[in-house]
Amino acid sequence: MYEPLSDLPASGAAASGEPAPGVDVGEIFEALPDAWLVLDADMQVVAANRAYLALVSSDRAAVVGRSIYEINQAGSAAQREARRLWLDTMLGDGVPGESRLGPPIRYDLADGDAGPLVPRYWQARVTLMGTGRGERLYGLCVHDITERMEDEAREQRERAKLRSQARLRQVLMEEANEQLRLQQEQLQHALAFARVGAWELQTQTGMFTCNDQFKMLLGLPAAATITESRLFGELIDVEYRERVRYAFDAARFADAPVEVDFRVTWPNRERRWVLLRAARPRGGDASGADAGSASSIIGLALDISMRKESELEHQAAAVAERAARERSEEATRAMDHFVAAVSHELRSPLGAIQSWATLLQRSGDLAHMARAGTVIERNARQLALMVDDLLDSGAIATGKLSIELAPVDLGALAGNIAEDMRMRIEEKGVRLVADELDSCIVMADEKRLRQVIWNLMTNALKFSEAGEIVVSVRATRAASGQAGAAQLSVRDSGRGIAPDVLERIFERFYQANGSGRASGLGLGLWLARSIVRLHGGSIWAESAGEGQGATFHVSLPRYR
Repeated sequence: MYEPLSDLPASGAAASGEPAPGVDVGEIFEALPDAWLVLDADMQVVAANRAYLALVSSDRAAVVGRSIYEINQAGSAAQREARRLWLDTMLGDGVPGESRLGPPIRYDLADGDAGPLVPRYWQARVTLMGTGRGERLYGLCVHDITERMEDEAREQRERAKLRSQARLRQVLMEEANEQLRLQQEQLQHALAFARVGAWELQTQTGMFTCNDQFKMLLGLPAAATITESRLFGELIDVEYRERVRYAFDAARFADAPVEVDFRVTWPNRERRWVLLRAARPRGGDASGADAGSASSIIGLALDISMRKESELEHQAAAVAERAARERSEEATRAMDHFVAAVSHELRSPLGAIQSWATLLQRSGDLAHMARAGTVIERNARQLALMVDDLLDSGAIATGKLSIELAPVDLGALAGNIAEDMRMRIEEKGVRLVADELDSCIVMADEKRLRQVIWNLMTNALKFSEAGEIVVSVRATRAASGQAGAAQLSVRDSGRGIAPDVLERIFERFYQANGSGRASGLGLGLWLARSIVRLHGGSIWAESAGEGQGATFHVSLPRYR
C-alpha cells in the first residue's frame, strides 16, 4: 500500500529524482506530525498519514483511492459547496515546487459515527510535486485551526465587548458631561437672574476664578481679571477694605462661612453695596502658607444696594429722629430757661422802677426826685429793649419781619453807635477803640442794622470786665467788576468762647453757660444773625478759647 510513496523524491535526492539509500519514504510520511494527504492529477487520494486520519476521525479505507471532493462529506450543503470552491482554489494549475496557503474555512465534522456536527475550522497548504515518471502529485497539509479561530473569535468578542463597554462609558460620560453642562448653564442663568456672583480665590496665587456676574457687581467688564491685590487695592472703597480683609483671613482658618458687606464705586461713579459670603471648600486641604489655612476660598456675592440704602435711610431717619428729639428736649429746656430768664430780667427793672416810684411818693427832696427819674428812665428803656427783642423774635420766627432797604454808610453808623455807648462802656472800666471806620455804603434797613451793631457791642460789654472793645469797619476787595463787601468787626478782650459752643451761640435761646458767658434772654445774637441774613450777609464769631476774648464779624454786600 505504500508503493506509490516509494516513487516520491526524498529531500536529499530531489535533484536526481532517486531515493536516498536506506530511506523509507513511506515511514517518514506516516510519522509526520502534521496531517497530510497526497493527491494525484485526478484529485484522487493516493496516501493519508496517521495524523490526517486522526484529525478527521476516519480510517484509511474511507479516504485512500477516493476523490478529495467525496471524502469527509459531513457538513451542511452550504459548507460542502464552500469546501468544493475552497479546494478548486487551492488545487489549480501550478509548477512543481509551488506552495499555496489556502484561506481558513469552516467545515463541521461529526463527533463520532452518529454524533452531532461539531464546528471546525481548517486551513490547508498545497504543494505541487512531481515523480520520476513525470506524474503530477499534490501534497495537501491540513491544519485544524479551530482553537485558534475560536480564540480569535473570543478575542474579537472580547474586543467588541470592550469596545462596546468603552463606547458605553464614552456615551455615559458624554451624557454626564452634557447633563453637567446643562446644569452649569442653568446655574449660571439662575445666578445671573438673581444677580449672584460666584467666585473662588486661590490663596497661593491670589487669583480669582469667577463668573461674569461677580465682575459686574464690582463694576468690571466680563474680560477683566480680578486678583486679591486688585480687589483690596482698587475695587473696594477704602473705608471698607480692612473689614473685608479680616473676613477673608477668618474664612481661611474657620470652618463656618463668613459674611461681610462692603461698598464699591463703579467707573461711572455709581456706588453699589455688595454682600459677600466666603468659606473654605468642604474636604479642601489646608496647605496654605500658614498652618491650617485653606489653599482656596469659595463664595457668593449679592447686590444689596437697595436693601442697604433702605437700612441707611432707616438709620439716618433714626439718627435724625433722635437728634430731633434731643433738639426738642433741648428746645424745651431752653424755653424753660428762657421763661425763667425773662422773668428774672423783667423783675430787676420792674423792681427798680417800683422802688423809686415809691420813693418819689414819700420824699420831697428834689435831688432824690432827679435821681429817681434817671433810674426809672434807664430801667424803662431796658424794658423797652427787651420787649422789642421779644417782638422781633416772634416776627422772625413767623417770617413776618420786614426790612426797608436804603443806602447806609456802615462806617458812620458804627461810629455813631460807638459814641452813644462810650460813656456806658468807660463807666465799667473798659476802653473803647473805634479808629478804623472806613466809609462803606450798603443797602440796608438802618434801624435793623443799628439793632445788630448795638447787640454786638452790648454783648461785648457784658462779657468784658476790663481790657478793651475794638470796633472797625473796612472794605474788602472782590473779583473784577464786583463791588466787594463791607465787614464790621467787634472785638473784646473778655471771657472768650469755648470751641465746642462757638457755632451754637447764634442759636435761639442758647445760653453758653459752659463757656462762662453771662446770662440773658439768649436772643441778641440770634436776632443779629437773622437780620444779617435778611440783608444777604453773613455773621460769624472767632475765639481762641475761654479767657482769650472774642471777635464777631458781619459781612454785607457793598452798594456801588
